[in-house]
Amino acid sequence: MKLALSLLLAAAVSQNADAFGLAPSTRGFARRTSPTSLAASDKASDKPLTELCEITKEACDAVAPMLNELYSQIKIGTGTSDTAAFKSDATFFTIADGIVQHMFIEYLFAGDKFHNIVGEEDDSVVNILETPYTVDDLVVPEEFEELITNTLADVRALATRIDGEAYKEMTIFVDPIDGTREFATGKGDKVTILVGYNDAEGIPQAGIIYRPLTTPKYWASGAKSEGYADGVLDTPEEPNPKGLLITDGKVSPFIFSTIENSGMNMVPSLASGNRVLMLIEGKAGAYIRDTGGFAKWDTSGPQAVLQAHGGIMAKLPEFLEDKSMVSYTHLKSKYNQDFCKRSVGLTLSNARDKSMFIPGLDSIVTDVHLVKEYSCVQGLVALAPVKMEAFYLNAIHSAMNNIRKESPPTYT
Repeated sequence: MKLALSLLLAAAVSQNADAFGLAPSTRGFARRTSPTSLAASDKASDKPLTELCEITKEACDAVAPMLNELYSQIKIGTGTSDTAAFKSDATFFTIADGIVQHMFIEYLFAGDKFHNIVGEEDDSVVNILETPYTVDDLVVPEEFEELITNTLADVRALATRIDGEAYKEMTIFVDPIDGTREFATGKGDKVTILVGYNDAEGIPQAGIIYRPLTTPKYWASGAKSEGYADGVLDTPEEPNPKGLLITDGKVSPFIFSTIENSGMNMVPSLASGNRVLMLIEGKAGAYIRDTGGFAKWDTSGPQAVLQAHGGIMAKLPEFLEDKSMVSYTHLKSKYNQDFCKRSVGLTLSNARDKSMFIPGLDSIVTDVHLVKEYSCVQGLVALAPVKMEAFYLNAIHSAMNNIRKESPPTYT
C-alpha cells in the first residue's frame, strides 16, 4: 500500500542528542496527510535552512513536468534517441541532466548568494536562451522549447525568494538526475533530484531527495539543526528493518559476509539518492558499501535529509574502528579531501585519467592527484532511523568486525 506521508519534526534537535550527535528517532514526528510543505509559525528568516528547503522543493516541482516529457521520449528511443548520448564512463548523459543543473546553478542559485556550487555536470555547455536549444552537441527537439522556456521562467521567479545574505558560507552540491542510467532505460521511479547545502566545514546541513518521475511525487527534505523534516513517502505495507541495501553491481566479499554474519537480508536497489529515500521509507534498515562508484553529490543532500529524519550517514573506516560518525567533506576543491594514502584502489569510476586504470590490475593509489576530486573513496555506512538505538549500532558494528580479517573492506 502506497501512503503519502508528510513528516514534521516536533521539536528542534540538539546537536548533542546522544553520543553520536544524532537526531531522535521518528517517534518525535507527527504524521500529516497533506503533501504540502511545512507551515511554521516562525518567520522564514528565523529558519533560513527550512525556507531554503521549501524553495528547493518548489523548484523540483517546477522542473518535474519537463523531466517527465523528456523521459517519455527517452523511453521510446532508449539507446538510439537523439536526446541521449553515452558518457565516457558508460553512464547516460541526457539533455534533461544538463538543463536541470543549468537552471538550478545558473538561475535558481545565481547571484553570489552562496560560497560555492558544485554540480555533477559542471563540464556541460547549455544554451536555453536562443533557439535551437542545445546541451553540448545535442540539439533539443523543437517540441520541447516552449516547455523549457516556461520552466525557466518559474525557476527564475523562485530565485527571487532566496535570501541574498543568509547562505554566504554554504556550498551547494547538485545532482540534477541521480540515476541517469535509470532515467535513460525506463526505470524512472528510481531517479531522484539531489540538492545538499553544506556549512563552511563541508558538513551537510540541509537538503532534498526528490523523485520527479513518480505519481505522486515522493520526496523528503530536512535541516536537522532547525528541527525540520518533511516529505511524501512511498511506505511499504511491511517495513524491512533487517534489510541491507545492495547495489546493482557485484556485492563485495566484505558486504556479503557482513550480511551473513548480521542476519540481515539483501535488498536490491538502484541509484544513491533512491537508496537513502528507501531507508527513510522503511524499505531497509541499512545501506553499507566499501567499494566506490559514487560521489559527493550523491551524499551531500541525502546525508542531510537522512539525519534530519533520525538516521545517519558517515564514512566506513571510522565507524569500523570505534563507531565514530565522520562525514565526507563537501567543499569545492581541486583534490580529493577524503583521500587516504595506500588505502584506495584505482578504478574506472574514481580515476581522474581513465587511461591510468588497467583492468584486472589491483592498483593502490599513493598520489591524491590520480583520483577524482569528488569521488567517495572511504566507503559508506547509512542507517535508517529504526537502526539508531545502541543495540542495533553495536550489532552492525560487531558483524562487520567479526568478518573484517577474512573479508576486509575494499576502498575504491
